Amino acid sequence: MTPVPATAVRRNWSGSSRFTPREVLAPATEAQVLDALAAARAAGCGLRVVGAGHSFSALVATDGILLTLDAYTGLVRADADTGLVTLRGGTRLWEIGPLLAPHGLALAVMGDIDQQSIAGAIQTGTHGTGAAFTGFAGMVAALRIALPDGSIVDACPHSEPELFAAAQLGLGAIGVICEVTLQCVPAYRLELTESTQDLEQTVTSFLADASAIDHHEFFWFPRTRRATVRSARRLPLDTPRRRPHRGIELLQTEVLGNGAFDLLCRGAALVPPLSRPTAELASRLFAGPRVIDDSPKVFTAPRRVRFHESEWAIPAEHFEQAFSALCAHLEQEDVAVTFPLEIRRVAADDVWLSTAFERESVYIAAHRYHREDAGPYLLMIQRILRPFAARPHWGKQHWLAAGELRELYPRLDDFLAVRAEADPHGMLMTPYLRHLLGVR
Repeated sequence: MTPVPATAVRRNWSGSSRFTPREVLAPATEAQVLDALAAARAAGCGLRVVGAGHSFSALVATDGILLTLDAYTGLVRADADTGLVTLRGGTRLWEIGPLLAPHGLALAVMGDIDQQSIAGAIQTGTHGTGAAFTGFAGMVAALRIALPDGSIVDACPHSEPELFAAAQLGLGAIGVICEVTLQCVPAYRLELTESTQDLEQTVTSFLADASAIDHHEFFWFPRTRRATVRSARRLPLDTPRRRPHRGIELLQTEVLGNGAFDLLCRGAALVPPLSRPTAELASRLFAGPRVIDDSPKVFTAPRRVRFHESEWAIPAEHFEQAFSALCAHLEQEDVAVTFPLEIRRVAADDVWLSTAFERESVYIAAHRYHREDAGPYLLMIQRILRPFAARPHWGKQHWLAAGELRELYPRLDDFLAVRAEADPHGMLMTPYLRHLLGVR
């Protein structure tokens, strides 16, 4: 295993987290993963695993060994009859669709960004939208984990069930996820429609619409009265594809959706009063044309304009009240922000540290342009939503610690007990994780 050449300082996608590891290793085999763990034990230093670096929090920041699984990717096995698919931990989400297509399978749901590794996606609680669908961690049927002591454990609900329950969404604090077995579904196509609608009507009907439509969400640019609504319905795989002309699609997604929007955001960062006209313009142009295509090509969209993000899961029944409080506060404070809020819905699951643990949830995600100071705005969102039992997305920015998190996650102490047994010397811990989990 050859160390990866690295600059002194590593950073995540948005630039919100910067750190300097002592070494970066890229194992290409399971044996090399164990070698990396042995190296960390011998050096008496920490070890963290990085995926795509698309988390906005400091989850992987370490001054010890940084392990990337970018060389440990690919399909291990796929069973078309059961839908069970095993992937190596470093496999990126954008790779999974082509790997599954020959087997007639697909992921049940995806988010709109597909750059994450599958191990990173489940360890941070990545999700999409759909009232009948869980996040990625809820799709996990089994895990192959390299523990800090150098042992390999195959865990599932029937074998090592507590280790499995903790590692499904383990924050990288249980072990190195070598392989992930997911419950997949027969391949399908999606029909996506986007429209600009009245905000009040969109909010009032959101829960009902999200129950009736397979994958439903909306975007709202603060201080406007419009919502961009995205609705996707699942169709048989033999449904004819329909996409706009390539030139029109490039104009919508790249020229307007990324290039022009970045220029507008950059201008508003320099001259804050420009944020309102920027939001007004974007709220009118954000909707795209109707599309029918294979599911991975419809779920995802290019997100080239960088941003900071905080996201909160609230009980679905509290959505209207929470969103109303948010709108009122942002309007009262006349908050200058160019990026929209994104509103999605997911099913309840039984994953210990899932933001949707045992409750149907609505996610409210707030974004701020990466050249602006995101802290005050995102902290304000946290404070507004806190009374609604809002759980923070683990991979995104928030300012809660163990005491507050224990109130929100009923199985947190069970998770901590498994973590302590799996990693008694704290090899996988960092100062940020110790603060987050209350581990000394």
